[in-house]
Amino acid sequence: MFRVKGLHDLDFMLWNKIVKLYREDPITHAYLVYDLMYELDKTEVYFVLDDDQVVGYVLIWAGLRRLGMHLWGNVKSLIEKIPFTEASVIQLYDASFLNSVITFLRGRCRVEVRYFVDMFVDENRFRPYKPEGAVRLRAEEDTHVRALMKIKRAQGRVLDECSIRRLMERWRYYGVFKEDALVSIACAYLRLPEIWIIGDVFTHPEHRGRGYAKIVTSAITRDAVVSGARAFLHVRESNVPAIKVYKALGYEVLRKRPWIFMNE
Repeated sequence: MFRVKGLHDLDFMLWNKIVKLYREDPITHAYLVYDLMYELDKTEVYFVLDDDQVVGYVLIWAGLRRLGMHLWGNVKSLIEKIPFTEASVIQLYDASFLNSVITFLRGRCRVEVRYFVDMFVDENRFRPYKPEGAVRLRAEEDTHVRALMKIKRAQGRVLDECSIRRLMERWRYYGVFKEDALVSIACAYLRLPEIWIIGDVFTHPEHRGRGYAKIVTSAITRDAVVSGARAFLHVRESNVPAIKVYKALGYEVLRKRPWIFMNE
């Protein structure tokens, strides 16, 4: 019989079941474990249990710009838990529930479905590309802070100096500088012993097509695999140039999944 439990029900027994999920599939459940360990004040989660096994969950994280949600497993009884009043993105792990989620959201908010590819690489498959050409960006370096602020504006995000420093303290950034200007960035925004998730890969439009994204992604991927973790990332299915870059570094496609964007 299915039972639903919330964060207030999190005890030793439930935590053991979560850890079991993660050990069986660290890539899929990295967000769940990381948010419960390090982002608990920003996290809500609902679990579906069947015969004392976790068979589904909805993870809700109050992110920097919007809610980030993960719907994994049998989430039929949890769809009504999805908040729909804010800008949000849902990562759906079982596409068979896509129509049910869309039906629930339609009429309540604006919805767009986009497909993303999950890719990963380990130490054995990694093929580095000039990682020494990237610089580790540090929050204690004022020039790095100002440079990241500037390229973030080019990315369409206006952040003040304090916000940039907090971001650099939490996330591990690399960048490529040309003539003292930061022209390309990439980071690891989630780090666990088994998995690092790579993201925020961006090159200034005036400097694209020169291999800089490949260099910064190579640098942060190198750190991940040297630590003993696998590097993992998401890329939009239609972003063929980026997929080619990641494949050149040794990344392999794991799966394609629908993401649901709400109120954007």
